[in-house]
Amino acid sequence: MKTKLLTVLGLFAIQGLVLNLLFAQEEVFSYTGSVQYYTVPDDVGSIQVEAWGAEGGTGVFGGVTPIPGKGGYAVGQLTVTPGEVLEIYVGGEGVTIGAGGFNGGGRSGSSYAGSGGGASDVRKAPYGLDDRVIVAGGGGAATFGSSPSNGGDGGGLNGLAGEDMDEFTGGGGGTQVAGGTAGCCYGAATGGTFGVGGGPGDAHNGGGGGGWYGGGSGAGQASAGGGSSYIEGLVDGETMAGLREGNGEVIITILCNDLSLTVTDYDPCINEYITLTAESDTGGDISWEDGVEDGVPFIPGAPGVYFYTANSTGPDDCNAVVEINVRPFPTVVANAAPSELCQGESLILYGDGAETYEWGPGDITDRGILYPEEGTHTYIATGTDEFGCVADDEVTVVVHPEPSLVITADNTIICEGDEVTLTATGGVEYDWDSPVENGIPFTIGTIGTYTYEVEIEDENGCEAEGEITITVGAPIEITYTVTAEVMGDDGAIDIDVTGGTTPYTFDWDNDGTGDFDDTEDLTGIAGGDYVVVVKDAGTCSGSESMTIETQLGVESLNDIEVNVFPNPTNEVVNVSLKGEFTFTLYSITGQEVLIGRDLNQTRIALNDFESGQYILKIQQAEKTVEIPIIKN
Repeated sequence: MKTKLLTVLGLFAIQGLVLNLLFAQEEVFSYTGSVQYYTVPDDVGSIQVEAWGAEGGTGVFGGVTPIPGKGGYAVGQLTVTPGEVLEIYVGGEGVTIGAGGFNGGGRSGSSYAGSGGGASDVRKAPYGLDDRVIVAGGGGAATFGSSPSNGGDGGGLNGLAGEDMDEFTGGGGGTQVAGGTAGCCYGAATGGTFGVGGGPGDAHNGGGGGGWYGGGSGAGQASAGGGSSYIEGLVDGETMAGLREGNGEVIITILCNDLSLTVTDYDPCINEYITLTAESDTGGDISWEDGVEDGVPFIPGAPGVYFYTANSTGPDDCNAVVEINVRPFPTVVANAAPSELCQGESLILYGDGAETYEWGPGDITDRGILYPEEGTHTYIATGTDEFGCVADDEVTVVVHPEPSLVITADNTIICEGDEVTLTATGGVEYDWDSPVENGIPFTIGTIGTYTYEVEIEDENGCEAEGEITITVGAPIEITYTVTAEVMGDDGAIDIDVTGGTTPYTFDWDNDGTGDFDDTEDLTGIAGGDYVVVVKDAGTCSGSESMTIETQLGVESLNDIEVNVFPNPTNEVVNVSLKGEFTFTLYSITGQEVLIGRDLNQTRIALNDFESGQYILKIQQAEKTVEIPIIKN
């Protein structure tokens, strides 16, 4: 299996082996169990080859597993021809029982001893064993008898011998000129040969590792030897024993000079310009593929990964490949929580889809708390992702006004025991203090001042609250003091009012009723009956009837001393006069309505007479007096 990579190699170290390499283009060959091929590219005359041999297998007994030999390592630079095809053999790891690892591993006879690991090598045409130009030896198998024995590592120029155990001798490691010797002495163990590890002469013997020369088979409880590596004819060739576990590997690296690259942005945002510039240390001219011009800004294209290759006319320069990842605009989402709220409530704005966010209008912090005013607001979130790409989104927030709460009462001042109706408007739901129900009359039976609160909610779910105060007064009581009429229209009434709630208004019946524009007390009034009605600032009212006595009927006219009282009157008028006298009562129109005679005094009944003014004419001997009489 081949994987093409583009790497930059500087001071390169492998297990203590240090190589100074230039910019390199490499291919990695992993284990497949069959031959693989490498074609030398155009304009390539030298490559570096690295090879790792495979690890040997291991025997198992009683749950104890000995340690097999590890594969060897070989590296060097090889002269090649453009178009030349090389065969690649990657060694396979040895197994517990059965065939040896691919490419020369020795066979295992039973589960007591594993098979040898295969070598890894590169061959030129005609591709025989003699045509191998580099070899990394495979590890020898480990064996278990009455105790474990560890396998020998693949080379190095020489493979390592398998571990001896008790009276048994392990297989020898392969060398540059011969296979590893066979182990002794159990059955017919075999030595390694050119390219192949030794196999078992008996079921208990493990297989040697493959290599330039294979390692020898182990004998009995002793393990097998590792194969040798080979680097003859390579420039700067080096080997090292025992580096590889598992299957082997081969890496071919094309050595060339690095181009100096300048890239303005490896992760541009869509529709952004970038500039690619390459420079050859050897003076080669630079050209870019896919229409890119060196040092000229361009827009790569839609979001995705783009590879741009720079070529140089310098014969020892490598091509340079630049990977550009065009980033899409972030998918920014502006969020508001909540997006619909009431005036005075808080709001949080936050963005999704980017790393950082700026909000507008104004100075707004992402995930900060806002208290927006009433109305419809549009907020814009500008998001920037980790690549500096920017996008924005907007969210609309509706802030409903606070409900217009209006609280009314049919009366805010009432009399004890009266009903009152409280009504709130501006919402769809109303929650009053007990016992109030919105718009339903109720009675307050105790004097005092009461405050009732209400909470409302409108159709938007917004709330408001308010209160109203109701004053409850005691029933009105009226007391009075009267002053009788003596000289005419000099009577008076002085009243005192208690209960209710001030201010009071007064309505006396002497000037008509229902106007409530009178003074509290009356002065300068004639005798007679009076009624007053008192209202307070609310619903309380009271009335009282009073009588003003009069002495206005005592007259001394035409030498007749006569007393007529009461006047005005509702029922009777009394006449007092010494001696015999006659009297005549006339209507205001002069019609005679009553005639009488009496001695010293008389009572004139007016019950059946209509209200109004009359004239009482009194005669005594030659003397006459006329007195106006008022019938209420």
